[in-house]
Amino acid sequence: MFARKDLLETTICLSNIATLKNDYAFQSGKYNALGKWKILTITNVSGERYINDEDYNCIINLPNDIQDHQVLKEGDILISLTGNVGRVSLCKDGDYLLNQRVGLLQLAKNVNQEFLYQILSSQRFENSMIACGQGAAQMNIGKGDVESYVLPYSSNVNNILLVAKILHSYDEYIINEQRKLTLLTMQKQYFLAQMFI
Repeated sequence: MFARKDLLETTICLSNIATLKNDYAFQSGKYNALGKWKILTITNVSGERYINDEDYNCIINLPNDIQDHQVLKEGDILISLTGNVGRVSLCKDGDYLLNQRVGLLQLAKNVNQEFLYQILSSQRFENSMIACGQGAAQMNIGKGDVESYVLPYSSNVNNILLVAKILHSYDEYIINEQRKLTLLTMQKQYFLAQMFI
């Protein structure tokens, strides 16, 4: 479809276009299943396009010292910094909070969020972060590891938009096909159950 050199003719250091923002250390004694605010952990950053929002702890009230960026917004780019390092997912719409060892990328103005997500969701980025985290019982990466990543880029904004659009359309297709597969699996299980009643 396209050659990388045709569209992404240069490279750029991530620190030139984004900053990795820190997390918040929530106290487990404040967790409450009835709480409105959902705390995202590294488990929620699965490497799928969107966070896994099936398992989380909640709190009722926001801590007084929480920073604005620690209250997440839809589309925020999140990165796992411990364990399965380098996994990247987008935040969904909802009342989500940034917990320890999950990094939030805060983008500079005029940086295309979809393009950056697509580049960072690549196996190349994850492998680079794994290489940075080697040598410990549990892998850890930090701000310097993430921000020093060098990614393909273009000085032509139309090239950036085109790459983002093409890769986003693949994500949408994959999500739709996964839904179909889930429905087919459920239908099969239903029919199998009916056979043995």
